[in-house]
Amino acid sequence: MKTSSKLLTGIAALTISFYARAYPGESIVRDPATGNYTITYRGDSNSTELSHTVFVPSTKIDPTIRSSFRLGEKGAIVYRYTVSNGATAKQAIVGVVLDQIVDPIVGELPSPDVFQNPPQAEWDAYIAAEKAALSTPAGWGGSIIRVTNSDGSHLNRVAWQPKPPIRTGGIPAGRTLTGFGFSSLDLPGVYQGWLDGIGEVLGFPDEGPVEDSDVLDELNRLRDNDFITRPAAVPMVAVPAPFDAAITLERIQTQMHNWIAMQLIDSAFSAQLDRYFQSAISAYRLNQPKVAKQQIETMRALVKKEQPNLSNDEEHESDKNRGQDDDKKSALIDRLAASVLDFDLDYVMKRMVDDKGEHASKNSDPDSPKRQH
Repeated sequence: MKTSSKLLTGIAALTISFYARAYPGESIVRDPATGNYTITYRGDSNSTELSHTVFVPSTKIDPTIRSSFRLGEKGAIVYRYTVSNGATAKQAIVGVVLDQIVDPIVGELPSPDVFQNPPQAEWDAYIAAEKAALSTPAGWGGSIIRVTNSDGSHLNRVAWQPKPPIRTGGIPAGRTLTGFGFSSLDLPGVYQGWLDGIGEVLGFPDEGPVEDSDVLDELNRLRDNDFITRPAAVPMVAVPAPFDAAITLERIQTQMHNWIAMQLIDSAFSAQLDRYFQSAISAYRLNQPKVAKQQIETMRALVKKEQPNLSNDEEHESDKNRGQDDDKKSALIDRLAASVLDFDLDYVMKRMVDDKGEHASKNSDPDSPKRQH
């Protein structure tokens, strides 16, 4: 399998087709020359007159995210990100969002309960802690957003954008910006980061499309997905406390399975690694750390066979900005995914076993090298 170098973007590239609720003459058509969408719609259901407006998406950027992660103090993983905008970009990057962060970021305080009318001092402390918890480039601001899922679970979302006026800031074409980051007690996984450029405010000469038209539904879909995605290493694998190697390996394995749909790992290679995962998990539960270590070392060797330069601290460039020979190096696992998996496995092995094959202290920290992607 050839690792995909074309990732999902937030905007469809073709003319949008409509269904039964579309009024005659209504359409949304993308101009391939400009990338803009011409919206033709009926602003009044009692009239046959059509109106027109133009939607300028915020996706005229050519972004790259480079991720680095290393073990810091007190067992926390230090995550740092470098964002670049390609020379052919027509917009500056003005939004960087990382999602699916499973636990609170190190230094983050619980959000004040607005229904309890908290004092201003509590809000000030929360904002100060949020600012201190994030690494943010000069001229930018960062925020931590707590997201509640439909099942009641919570996730963190971290977002950065230039300070006002936004239209004069951001990362212009051909430029690179470093300094985004935070720390977490969770191990890295891979998820799509969201990036957007400076679009234009969508305006209507009237009240806009009528509510029962498919034009409005499709337009809202375009606006809701008005961003570009790139893979990034984010803390997605929760480390149990007290530490349990078997549970941690199960969570790493589950994270690896998610990469199949993202085309970051070949399904057959994932199945091959599954056998060693199961053996290592069983060995830890049977108090056989030496056997578990052998299984983990075998997995790391298989991964490094596919991506032999993991220990060289090379930065991984996502999507089309990767080197032309990246796919030649491995058809089984993407370099970012390989380095994340190798880091996570190394963490478990060093957390549980010392050089003599004996259980290490639960408070010991692995001396892992910095990884960059």
